[in-house]
Amino acid sequence: MATQSSFLREQIFGLLRESTTSIAEDVEALSHCLAHIRNRAIIGNIARECGLTLTGFLTSSTLELYYDIKRGRHDLGYIAKGWEDPGFRIGDLVEIGWWDADLVKANTAPIMRVCATNGIAITIQERPLTIELQLDGVIYSDGFNRETFLHTLDSLNACVGTIESLIPGHHEKRLPPGFGPVTSRVTEASGRSH
Repeated sequence: MATQSSFLREQIFGLLRESTTSIAEDVEALSHCLAHIRNRAIIGNIARECGLTLTGFLTSSTLELYYDIKRGRHDLGYIAKGWEDPGFRIGDLVEIGWWDADLVKANTAPIMRVCATNGIAITIQERPLTIELQLDGVIYSDGFNRETFLHTLDSLNACVGTIESLIPGHHEKRLPPGFGPVTSRVTEASGRSH
């Protein structure tokens, strides 16, 4: 009797036999699939160990994986990885209303100082109705473990907390999951990083 894994293996081999790509391209595609499966398992296991929930899974031609990170009902940011990225991005997007532009300008230096001290990159972009602060911490795949994940997530949330204390009210820490501003920015960043 055939097992599920042998059935899946036969389906994959059937696709490869019909493929018009080179052996090198086939190996690259299979390597990406294997890495994707391993990365999802590693992230899922670490999140469970830390008492976190991953929601809003996405993948695309540029983005290997994306999850929103939650503790209970509280949004803590996201984790993402592009297909060619050497590691994971732990990040968040803070939107601030245009009416608080003067507060953003007045507090840009202390916000950037706190983020830099915590190893978190920050990008500030003006949009028609908002000012977006994109925060990202990066963990290389080889160094990704429970401790580095929690440290980066804590650093990220310290930066978000600083932003919220310096620019109180009128902003949302997180947006609903889906292919909205957060994932489109992550996708753009993954495409640019090579």
